[in-house]
Amino acid sequence: MEGYTILKIALTIIGSISASGVAIWWFIQLGANTLAEHYKKKIDHDFGKKLESYKSQLEVLKATALKYNDHQFELYIDLWKNLQELKFSAIDLWKVADSRNLEKFDKALRLAHRQIETTSILLEDGHYSTLIKVIGILQEYDTGKGKLIATRRSASPEEISRLIHHNGAAKDECLQIIESMKAGIRQTIKGQ
Repeated sequence: MEGYTILKIALTIIGSISASGVAIWWFIQLGANTLAEHYKKKIDHDFGKKLESYKSQLEVLKATALKYNDHQFELYIDLWKNLQELKFSAIDLWKVADSRNLEKFDKALRLAHRQIETTSILLEDGHYSTLIKVIGILQEYDTGKGKLIATRRSASPEEISRLIHHNGAAKDECLQIIESMKAGIRQTIKGQ
């Protein structure tokens, strides 16, 4: 065999191996791209399903939060009205300690206390604790005013003076606490 024929055969073999290599490489690339595309579509599909699930959960949470906030808003507005009524009746009772004002104060105190307890689930923890403290102090004020009205004619001037001082301190403390709660209640109503 001649050198030229050997060279031609060798070049033909090398050419076919190269062409086969290129063809194999092309098929591998095509297969890899196809697999990658399928994997990407699967990931996109799974991500889309999860995203829709999260969106759905977010909508439920949003609706629940809005409902809660609406109820809490209404509660705080109503509670503030009752606290103001309680405050005004405490002031009226302070100005004129008689059974009519005491009865009006008792009614406002019971109403506010009942509302605080029945709606406590919607009250912020700090507000609830403060309001229960106010109710306790005002109950003492109520008792003190009741004692003052009942014993006014039979008590000594010192006893009357002590009751008046004790009642005044209780009233002033409660009115100050109620007033100081205004900013916190505003923030809660605004959703802050």
